[in-house]
Amino acid sequence: MVYNPDINTFLKTIDKDNANVILSLLKDKMIKKNTVLLSEGKICNKNYILKNGVARKYFIHSDKEITTEIYLEGDVAFSFESFTTQTKATENIVAVTDLECFVIDYKDYMDAKTRFGWFAEIDLMFIERYTIQLEHKIKELATLNAAERYQNILNHYPKLLQQVPLKIIASYLNVSVERLSRIRAKV
Repeated sequence: MVYNPDINTFLKTIDKDNANVILSLLKDKMIKKNTVLLSEGKICNKNYILKNGVARKYFIHSDKEITTEIYLEGDVAFSFESFTTQTKATENIVAVTDLECFVIDYKDYMDAKTRFGWFAEIDLMFIERYTIQLEHKIKELATLNAAERYQNILNHYPKLLQQVPLKIIASYLNVSVERLSRIRAKV
């Protein structure tokens, strides 16, 4: 969960012709709450760039849902491994709220990388951004306890607590709902 600037801000930073090519690849889409964007065992063939709303990525372990990502405005919701290697996903992605987003298909994305040399630089930029997000999350998990991670959400994403059910927040923090209730009572 790292805030990312919206796509329009990004497009203003690049050449106008290149920006128009990128815009031609993006399809506007409205997605209803609880819609499954990716199911475990399916190949991720779309990237969803959120303009508005919340989505989450999770997997099932010992009959328990483990939330690994909560996607917010500006985030790209997808399975990096499945999209990149075109292999079956090991996680699920679902809309927590109604979503307004851009969608880009794998085929169109790969075609743009082949046709436009500069698009490979854009691809690298997104890979770098994704890697940085993962590093932040790993560091957070290694150095902060659940109460501190909850405090980060409270400080940086207070509206998230109104949009996302507590069981998902608890899953993301890797604590039980009861433990999250105790953490919230202390804050």
